[in-house]
Amino acid sequence: MSNSGSSQPPEAGFADQFENANSDEAPSPRQLHPIAKVAIGSVVGATAIWVVLSSAGGLGDALDAVRRMRPGFVVLAVGFAVIRLVLFGLQLLWLGRRTGPMGLLTALGLSLVVYGFGAVTPAAPAEGMAIASRELRRRGRTKRQARLTVGFSEWFAQRTFYAVAALDLILVIALGHLSLVDSWPFMIVAIVVIVAIAGTAVAARRPASAAWIMGKLAAIRIRRPQPTPDVRRQSAGAWHAEAMAVVGSPGNRVRLALISTFAVLADAATLWATCHAAGFHIHPELAVLARTVGTIASWIPLLPGGLGVVEVVIPAILHRFGAPLDDALAATLVYRAVGTVLPALAGGLAMIALGTRHDRTLSLTAALEA
Repeated sequence: MSNSGSSQPPEAGFADQFENANSDEAPSPRQLHPIAKVAIGSVVGATAIWVVLSSAGGLGDALDAVRRMRPGFVVLAVGFAVIRLVLFGLQLLWLGRRTGPMGLLTALGLSLVVYGFGAVTPAAPAEGMAIASRELRRRGRTKRQARLTVGFSEWFAQRTFYAVAALDLILVIALGHLSLVDSWPFMIVAIVVIVAIAGTAVAARRPASAAWIMGKLAAIRIRRPQPTPDVRRQSAGAWHAEAMAVVGSPGNRVRLALISTFAVLADAATLWATCHAAGFHIHPELAVLARTVGTIASWIPLLPGGLGVVEVVIPAILHRFGAPLDDALAATLVYRAVGTVLPALAGGLAMIALGTRHDRTLSLTAALEA
């Protein structure tokens, strides 16, 4: 951010502030060093894992449960994990092609970066989104187009996560897995979430909503010139028009929402498959519930991918609904290996491959032009 003495036009600075949440710039030096974040988070996560292993009977029992797992269901779990990343790749492809050419391999690589590697970084998913934004800018997108492409992918992913979680919670209570007498506050929260998602979806289509948001942001600006109402309306209109150009027609938005929904369900199906691999049956709606709680736990700061905490809460949920604790822990460990660790490793390789492919394309283009 520039201070009040900058020569930067007010409308330009305002747009930068509005998009700062999806910035791909380097973090402030005053922030905690990433290595320190990983170190602190790893210690906390290792402690949590030790606690759950102790409760489950020790590392030996957990490893025995892993060795007893049925390989066919493990392969099925891997398939669901691959489907999830491919679906997010298709979503990025449909978003990215609105602003320029994009190949399927590039989109899949970006999916691995954002939803694989980005999921285990200390400030997930910000780092993965920043890397993907830089890759898009290298491929000819403007800074705003790159941010909107990656940002809308995460927007649809988050909204469908909340929608699926809310609907699933209502289903779990309706089917009697949780008592309505004890769970009615959660039912109310789920209904509020669904109404809020529907309301914001309607509001997002209106340019006036962007102007309102920019007005609220302007009210909290510190040590920067306040844009006039006309400037705010013009800036909001331009931003909204470009955003709508990225997401496309209403039909395309429905398609993007559906693909995100299937991706969320594919991740829950991964956990469902590892549970069956561990030898116990779990209803699909309970697998979605356990996955939802685990995902929320993974958002705890300083823990890369929720290391340790996720391995505690998911077995606890599964055990609550009748799974043996050793088998529940084994199912969770394999689920995390298949759905988090392997995609993160693939995402690291994808970052290298994306840069290599882009450099080769530039070299070939230069040779043809010569």
